[in-house]
Amino acid sequence: MKIEFYKKNGEKDVAQEYPKILESEISDSRILEYVRYIRATLRTSNASTKDRSEVSGGGKKPWKQKGTGRARHGSKRSPIWAGGGVTFGPTNEKNYSLKINKKEKRKALLAAIFSKISEKSALGISDLKFKEPSTKIAAKALENLPLKGKVTLFVPKDDEIMVRSFQNIPIVTLVTASKVDLIAVLSSDNLIFTKESLSELRTQFDPKKVSAEVKAEKVKEETKNE
Repeated sequence: MKIEFYKKNGEKDVAQEYPKILESEISDSRILEYVRYIRATLRTSNASTKDRSEVSGGGKKPWKQKGTGRARHGSKRSPIWAGGGVTFGPTNEKNYSLKINKKEKRKALLAAIFSKISEKSALGISDLKFKEPSTKIAAKALENLPLKGKVTLFVPKDDEIMVRSFQNIPIVTLVTASKVDLIAVLSSDNLIFTKESLSELRTQFDPKKVSAEVKAEKVKEETKNE
């Protein structure tokens, strides 16, 4: 599978082979599972009620225990009183986060990227260099490329000048090889790589590196349990 690379003036450059080790195909349901994990992680508990220990007032017994002819009550904080606490109401302590292992995360990310490449919705730009930040030059480079709609651009690590050049363009979402936004990849119409970012993506998801990370995690867990 090849990615067509273009110069920033729109001319075709040499196509580059997409690394075999990055090719991944999994079911849509497994990708959706990761999307649900991301959204659940970002979800916050906004609804919050107070129980009888948290509402104000009610320190004094409303009336004496006997002799009034009314039902006995110990506090106005009781849930059966207006303004009292709420029984079994929602609290802001609820945790909506889900769990998913790193192996599944990697497969989902690579599958989402590879699906765009398979659909011919990914291309590369070979000479995208900036001496200083320039949104004008960045926007012109995008206009010269054969693409439409929203774009996810893979920028090289620590290339602050490129980030500042593209960050104010509304249709562009910036990601790096180490921080791939799955939802941005799925919702974008096109992916754009530079030669540096494609190389970094290969290094980031190299099976040897992945296995080394897994071993390191196991050693860390074993150390904690001792």
